[in-house]
Amino acid sequence: MSQTTETVLDPKRPWLTDARELPGHMNWFETLFDPTGESPRLHFTRAWTLLFSLQSLIIIVPFTIALVLNLAGGDGEGVSLFGTYATPIVFVVTTLLSYVIHSRRLNDAGKSPLWAILPLVPLLLGAAFFATTAMSKAAEYDKKFEMRQDYLTDPEAFRERQREEREKAEAAAAEKGGEQPQQRRGGPPGAHGGMNLDQPLPPKTGYVLKAAAPMIQYFMIPLSALIAIWSLMWVARVPFFGAYPGSEGQVDERARF
Repeated sequence: MSQTTETVLDPKRPWLTDARELPGHMNWFETLFDPTGESPRLHFTRAWTLLFSLQSLIIIVPFTIALVLNLAGGDGEGVSLFGTYATPIVFVVTTLLSYVIHSRRLNDAGKSPLWAILPLVPLLLGAAFFATTAMSKAAEYDKKFEMRQDYLTDPEAFRERQREEREKAEAAAAEKGGEQPQQRRGGPPGAHGGMNLDQPLPPKTGYVLKAAAPMIQYFMIPLSALIAIWSLMWVARVPFFGAYPGSEGQVDERARF
């Protein structure tokens, strides 16, 4: 038997020349939850693949099931709503774990773990827009709630005030622009600005989250896709970039960055 065969660490992965990268030496708990440790390239790639798979599944599965149910004449709204709420949660958790595995990989490669902050950027932007949208929708809900309470107290008096305010606004607009006031279209007795004041409002939490939760995924999904390219092309390959220690053509890039 040749010397090359005798030095193979894993027949299924003959390219491995570093015993630390063997799958059997991987501690999943440390890899996912200890950012201060080190992870060789294969361990990082396996953990990254797991997190990427979870993100892909939570995007594809619920909305695919909802689409099939709707096409079949069923009601897929519940499944779609589950996906809307579950997607941000999964992305938040997997992004935090992504920071850990990136930090460990960079520690192992001799690079600054500060680079591991990059996967957190989509999360921070998504959280900022989530908070902004949530505050805006909460204020909007409070205004609708107060308006409905005013309406329910005395519907006729409320309609009269609304009519007077509308007539003043139309007269001021006509005087300023020289245009004739437009007649307001009819609607249900309790209708106001597309809102039927006779109908009860949904719970405030659901009203706010339904509008704010998608903001996280709107930012995280496309930005995370860009981060994934960086992770695979640089983080997963540094510092040897395709040449394993001890192999021909090995180039150590530890001092480059």
